[in-house]
Order: sequence, then structure tokens, then C-alpha cells
Amino acid sequence: MESSLASPAQAYAPLWLKVLVIVMGLLIIAGFIVIAAEIARRMSSPNTGRSPAASFSERIALPAGARVVSMTAAGDRLLVHVETQGGPTAAYVVDPRTGTLLGTIEFTPGIAR
Repeated sequence: MESSLASPAQAYAPLWLKVLVIVMGLLIIAGFIVIAAEIARRMSSPNTGRSPAASFSERIALPAGARVVSMTAAGDRLLVHVETQGGPTAAYVVDPRTGTLLGTIEFTPGIAR
């Protein structure tokens, strides 16, 4: 007479498989902990990759009779709106960390489109 029940050795997973599943589960948990710790570290100090800006003194020459109308932060740049007497309006693009003039954009009067 044959029994339809499996033998006890076949009913349970091998020991090595149980150990492998437990180790992999622990690795997944450790990975989540490392990721959460790194996210928390980056959120608490978002600018650690950049060195703090040293104080600087920069002179940007404006045309004679020009005046600064406004300054606006745009991303990691500073836009300085400058009007000149009888000349075009310009925007000076400045790096606020170093005070370096990155470029100018002139708005000359033209034909309307």
C-alpha cells in the first residue's frame, strides 16, 4: 500500500534555502536603512558638496550714466537689470558665489514683430 503523503524530507525546504532567504531578507533591510540614512544626511546638509563661498570684492564696470534698476536671483545666477542714458537696456549675468560677470544681454530698440 502506497502512501499519498510526501516524506518529511520532501515536505520542508532544505536548510540552506531557509538560510539563504533569511540572509537576503537581512540584506534588503540593511540596504533600506543605508538609503534612508543617506537621504536624511543629504536633506540635513544639502550643500556639503560645495565649498562655502569666501567673501569677495568684485567691481563690474557699467557704462557712463548707467544705473542698476533691479537684481533678481535666477537659479544659481544673479541677473542685474541696468539702464543706460540714451542707450540700450542690459542684463548682467553674475555668479553670486564669486562675483564674476558671466555675460551681458543687451536689449536694443528694434522693429516690433
